[in-house]
Amino acid sequence: MGGEGFSRWAADVNRQNRQLLKGNQSGYSNFDKSYITDYIISRKPLVFKEASPEYLEKLHRRLKIARKTEIRRKLKAMVISIIIVGFLVYWVFS
Repeated sequence: MGGEGFSRWAADVNRQNRQLLKGNQSGYSNFDKSYITDYIISRKPLVFKEASPEYLEKLHRRLKIARKTEIRRKLKAMVISIIIVGFLVYWVFS
């Protein structure tokens, strides 16, 4: 088989790299996860503001307008592309 040696070599290199990282002889401290736990302990809980009904209504109107303009834009693009394809089909088959 053509790829046996390469597969074996890749597995060996992977095992050696793992031994280097996890062993005591390496200078890496990648597996020291204390910085993560320190961050989790020291972080403050998130505080969310409550939205007023006026703000929610204003946001709803703004999103509704944005949704309508997006639908109009897509509809215009679809109509224009259908017209162009129609002219091309008419021109090719006539």
